[in-house]
Amino acid sequence: MPTNQSLEQHLKRYLYLVVFILLTLSILLAISWDLDWFASISLLLPLLTLTVFAVLKSYRLVTDVLDRFGLQLDALANNESNSWHLAKYQGGRITSLKADFNKLSNKIAKNKRHYMQTEEFVFEFVGMLDLPIVILDPHGSVYFTNQAFLNSLTTPDVAGLTANNLGLIYKQGIWQQSDDSCFEQRFHISSQTFWRAGRNYELLTLFSIEQQLRSNEQQVWQRLIRVLNHEVRNSLTPISSMSQSLLLMKQQGQISNAPDLASDMLQVIEKRAQHLLDFVASYSAFSQLPAANKQAVTTEQINLRLHALFPQLVIQATEPQHFNVDLGQLEQALINLIKNAFEAGGNSAPTLSWQQHKDKVVIELLDSGTGISNPDNLFVPFYSTKAQGAGIGLVISRELIRNQGGQLQLLDNPNGQGTQVSIALPI
Repeated sequence: MPTNQSLEQHLKRYLYLVVFILLTLSILLAISWDLDWFASISLLLPLLTLTVFAVLKSYRLVTDVLDRFGLQLDALANNESNSWHLAKYQGGRITSLKADFNKLSNKIAKNKRHYMQTEEFVFEFVGMLDLPIVILDPHGSVYFTNQAFLNSLTTPDVAGLTANNLGLIYKQGIWQQSDDSCFEQRFHISSQTFWRAGRNYELLTLFSIEQQLRSNEQQVWQRLIRVLNHEVRNSLTPISSMSQSLLLMKQQGQISNAPDLASDMLQVIEKRAQHLLDFVASYSAFSQLPAANKQAVTTEQINLRLHALFPQLVIQATEPQHFNVDLGQLEQALINLIKNAFEAGGNSAPTLSWQQHKDKVVIELLDSGTGISNPDNLFVPFYSTKAQGAGIGLVISRELIRNQGGQLQLLDNPNGQGTQVSIALPI
């Protein structure tokens, strides 16, 4: 039956028992030999002294081994694998114990190296992800962030900041983003707790709500455009082909060549069918946008090409900046936007400028035209304020910029009448 007594109490009990047995035997021996009291004391006193000395020595030896064993465990916990506190004891079970300690020490050191290598790999892997990730220490301070997390902030430095300073709050069992946070957009936050060096750390992963909405929006429009493309083409292609055949037959004399209403109607049918086919073809590009093929370019290189296309465009000269982008897609987006800026009218030509903000290149296009009449429908496909507009230019431009990992914004001109186009691209 288990007891609550300590090891020392058990040792003392057994040692007291040994002393009692020896003392009892000595007394019985003195009685059996019929010794007087002086002879009995002379016999019992040395025997009792030697017994007590041996018992105390054994007790102290056992407790010394236990104390040294505890020191050895402390050394092992502090990674002091070269120290051996039981060196005074050679051979026997202590030697076997030393061998076991060496095995345990080597195993702990191996596991620690494996843990450090795994941790280093995880931190490097997190650093390469485009997903914003931050690790908080037990005090809620920023311990580690990747570059994607820093890019999502409005403040350039997070050293010494806490989660609350950044606008990350733990409420009702989940992490949330406050209304006055330091982030440029809204995020859904996923958290994971892990232990490091015996302490509790928190890993927060931020998922862009805006990016998810963009992706869902893009998928919906792409599905719609694929359906329109299929159905409209299947209907218009034979109509266009038949109208062309009838006009050709009329030109070749197979049908009366005299001008009549039927001939005019055929021409209208052909022109409208071709217009609708061109319209569908332009929207097909939106649903079949290829992945960006980024290459190193300079702002000077792009300025020269834009100036050749738009001689009247005012380009503010700055020091050349280098960044990686799909040149063809960026040019197409800029051409659409600059064309819109010229078509908006105004007393002066549009102005294009380049800036560098942290690790982003920012392109600004200003015009003094009519401005933004309906901001809610800016990026709605099929919506246009132009009489002959197809409502596709801004949508494709935005998708081309997003395809580079950038952002496109249209705002009112801060300097007065007109529109400000802002494009932010990662370097």
